Amino acid sequence: MHKINNAHILIVDDEKLNIELAAAYLMEVGYKLSFALGAEAAIKSVMSKDIDLILLDINMPKTDGFKVCKMLKDDKKSKDIPIIFLTAQTSIEYISQAFEVGGVDYISKPFNGIELKARVKTHLQNLFYLQEIKEKQSKLAQLSITDPLTKLYNSFFFDSQLKTRIDKGRKFWVLYIKINNFSKINTLFGFEKANKILKLFAQLLQDVAYANSVVARLYGSSFGILIKDYDRSNIRELGNSFSKKFLKHKDLSKNINFSIVALKPKDNTTTLLINKEMQAKMQSALDDDENINILFIN
Repeated sequence: MHKINNAHILIVDDEKLNIELAAAYLMEVGYKLSFALGAEAAIKSVMSKDIDLILLDINMPKTDGFKVCKMLKDDKKSKDIPIIFLTAQTSIEYISQAFEVGGVDYISKPFNGIELKARVKTHLQNLFYLQEIKEKQSKLAQLSITDPLTKLYNSFFFDSQLKTRIDKGRKFWVLYIKINNFSKINTLFGFEKANKILKLFAQLLQDVAYANSVVARLYGSSFGILIKDYDRSNIRELGNSFSKKFLKHKDLSKNINFSIVALKPKDNTTTLLINKEMQAKMQSALDDDENINILFIN
């Protein structure tokens, strides 16, 4: 988790004395501080630095704190930065506006050091706690679509991407790749060696796949690739590139062979029809004794 005392705070006020006073209190904690004498300097600081929290004076000439806050909340880079307003005005209307434009809190002037440090600490804790939750959620989301052994996408993600492409009427290629008779590898070399082979095989597929392709381990020793609408010659070249890389690994090529089936789905198809067609063609490839097969459907 982010260490709170290392947080970067921007103090914005058109009065230098107010900045110096707030800075003196916050320096006692050890925060990294930046300063801005007005709205324009504040915007520049936020856009050029990694700011964690902003102390923002409301009553500034030309552009007041409310407008500055709204501009920052409308920008992707700064929208999540907590803003605490500094104000001598304490009317309900004034404070309500502070929250309406996106402020998380306000501190009345003249402020004291205890209150300032306490409120800053509270909102930094909230900020970093939310960031930690988002990071964990992101990791969990990634894990849910990732094959734990090979770190490729899993079959769930592959099928969802396949369906999305079909539903949107996109033109694309589907490649199914299968290591033939992989059960014999498990029997001959054991699961540890077999898993190493799967991981290396997966890495080779990842290396040769075109940019923005979806490369996935579907199940067992079967893999899939979704590729955008290239010419057939490009797809064949991809298969040849993989074959060349595969043959360079003698520990792989002397023990296993594989088959590749390529399909360019027709309009108004379904994932079920594609899977049936691919499986039928893959069985045809498995019946062939050649070391490497690249079969096109249609």
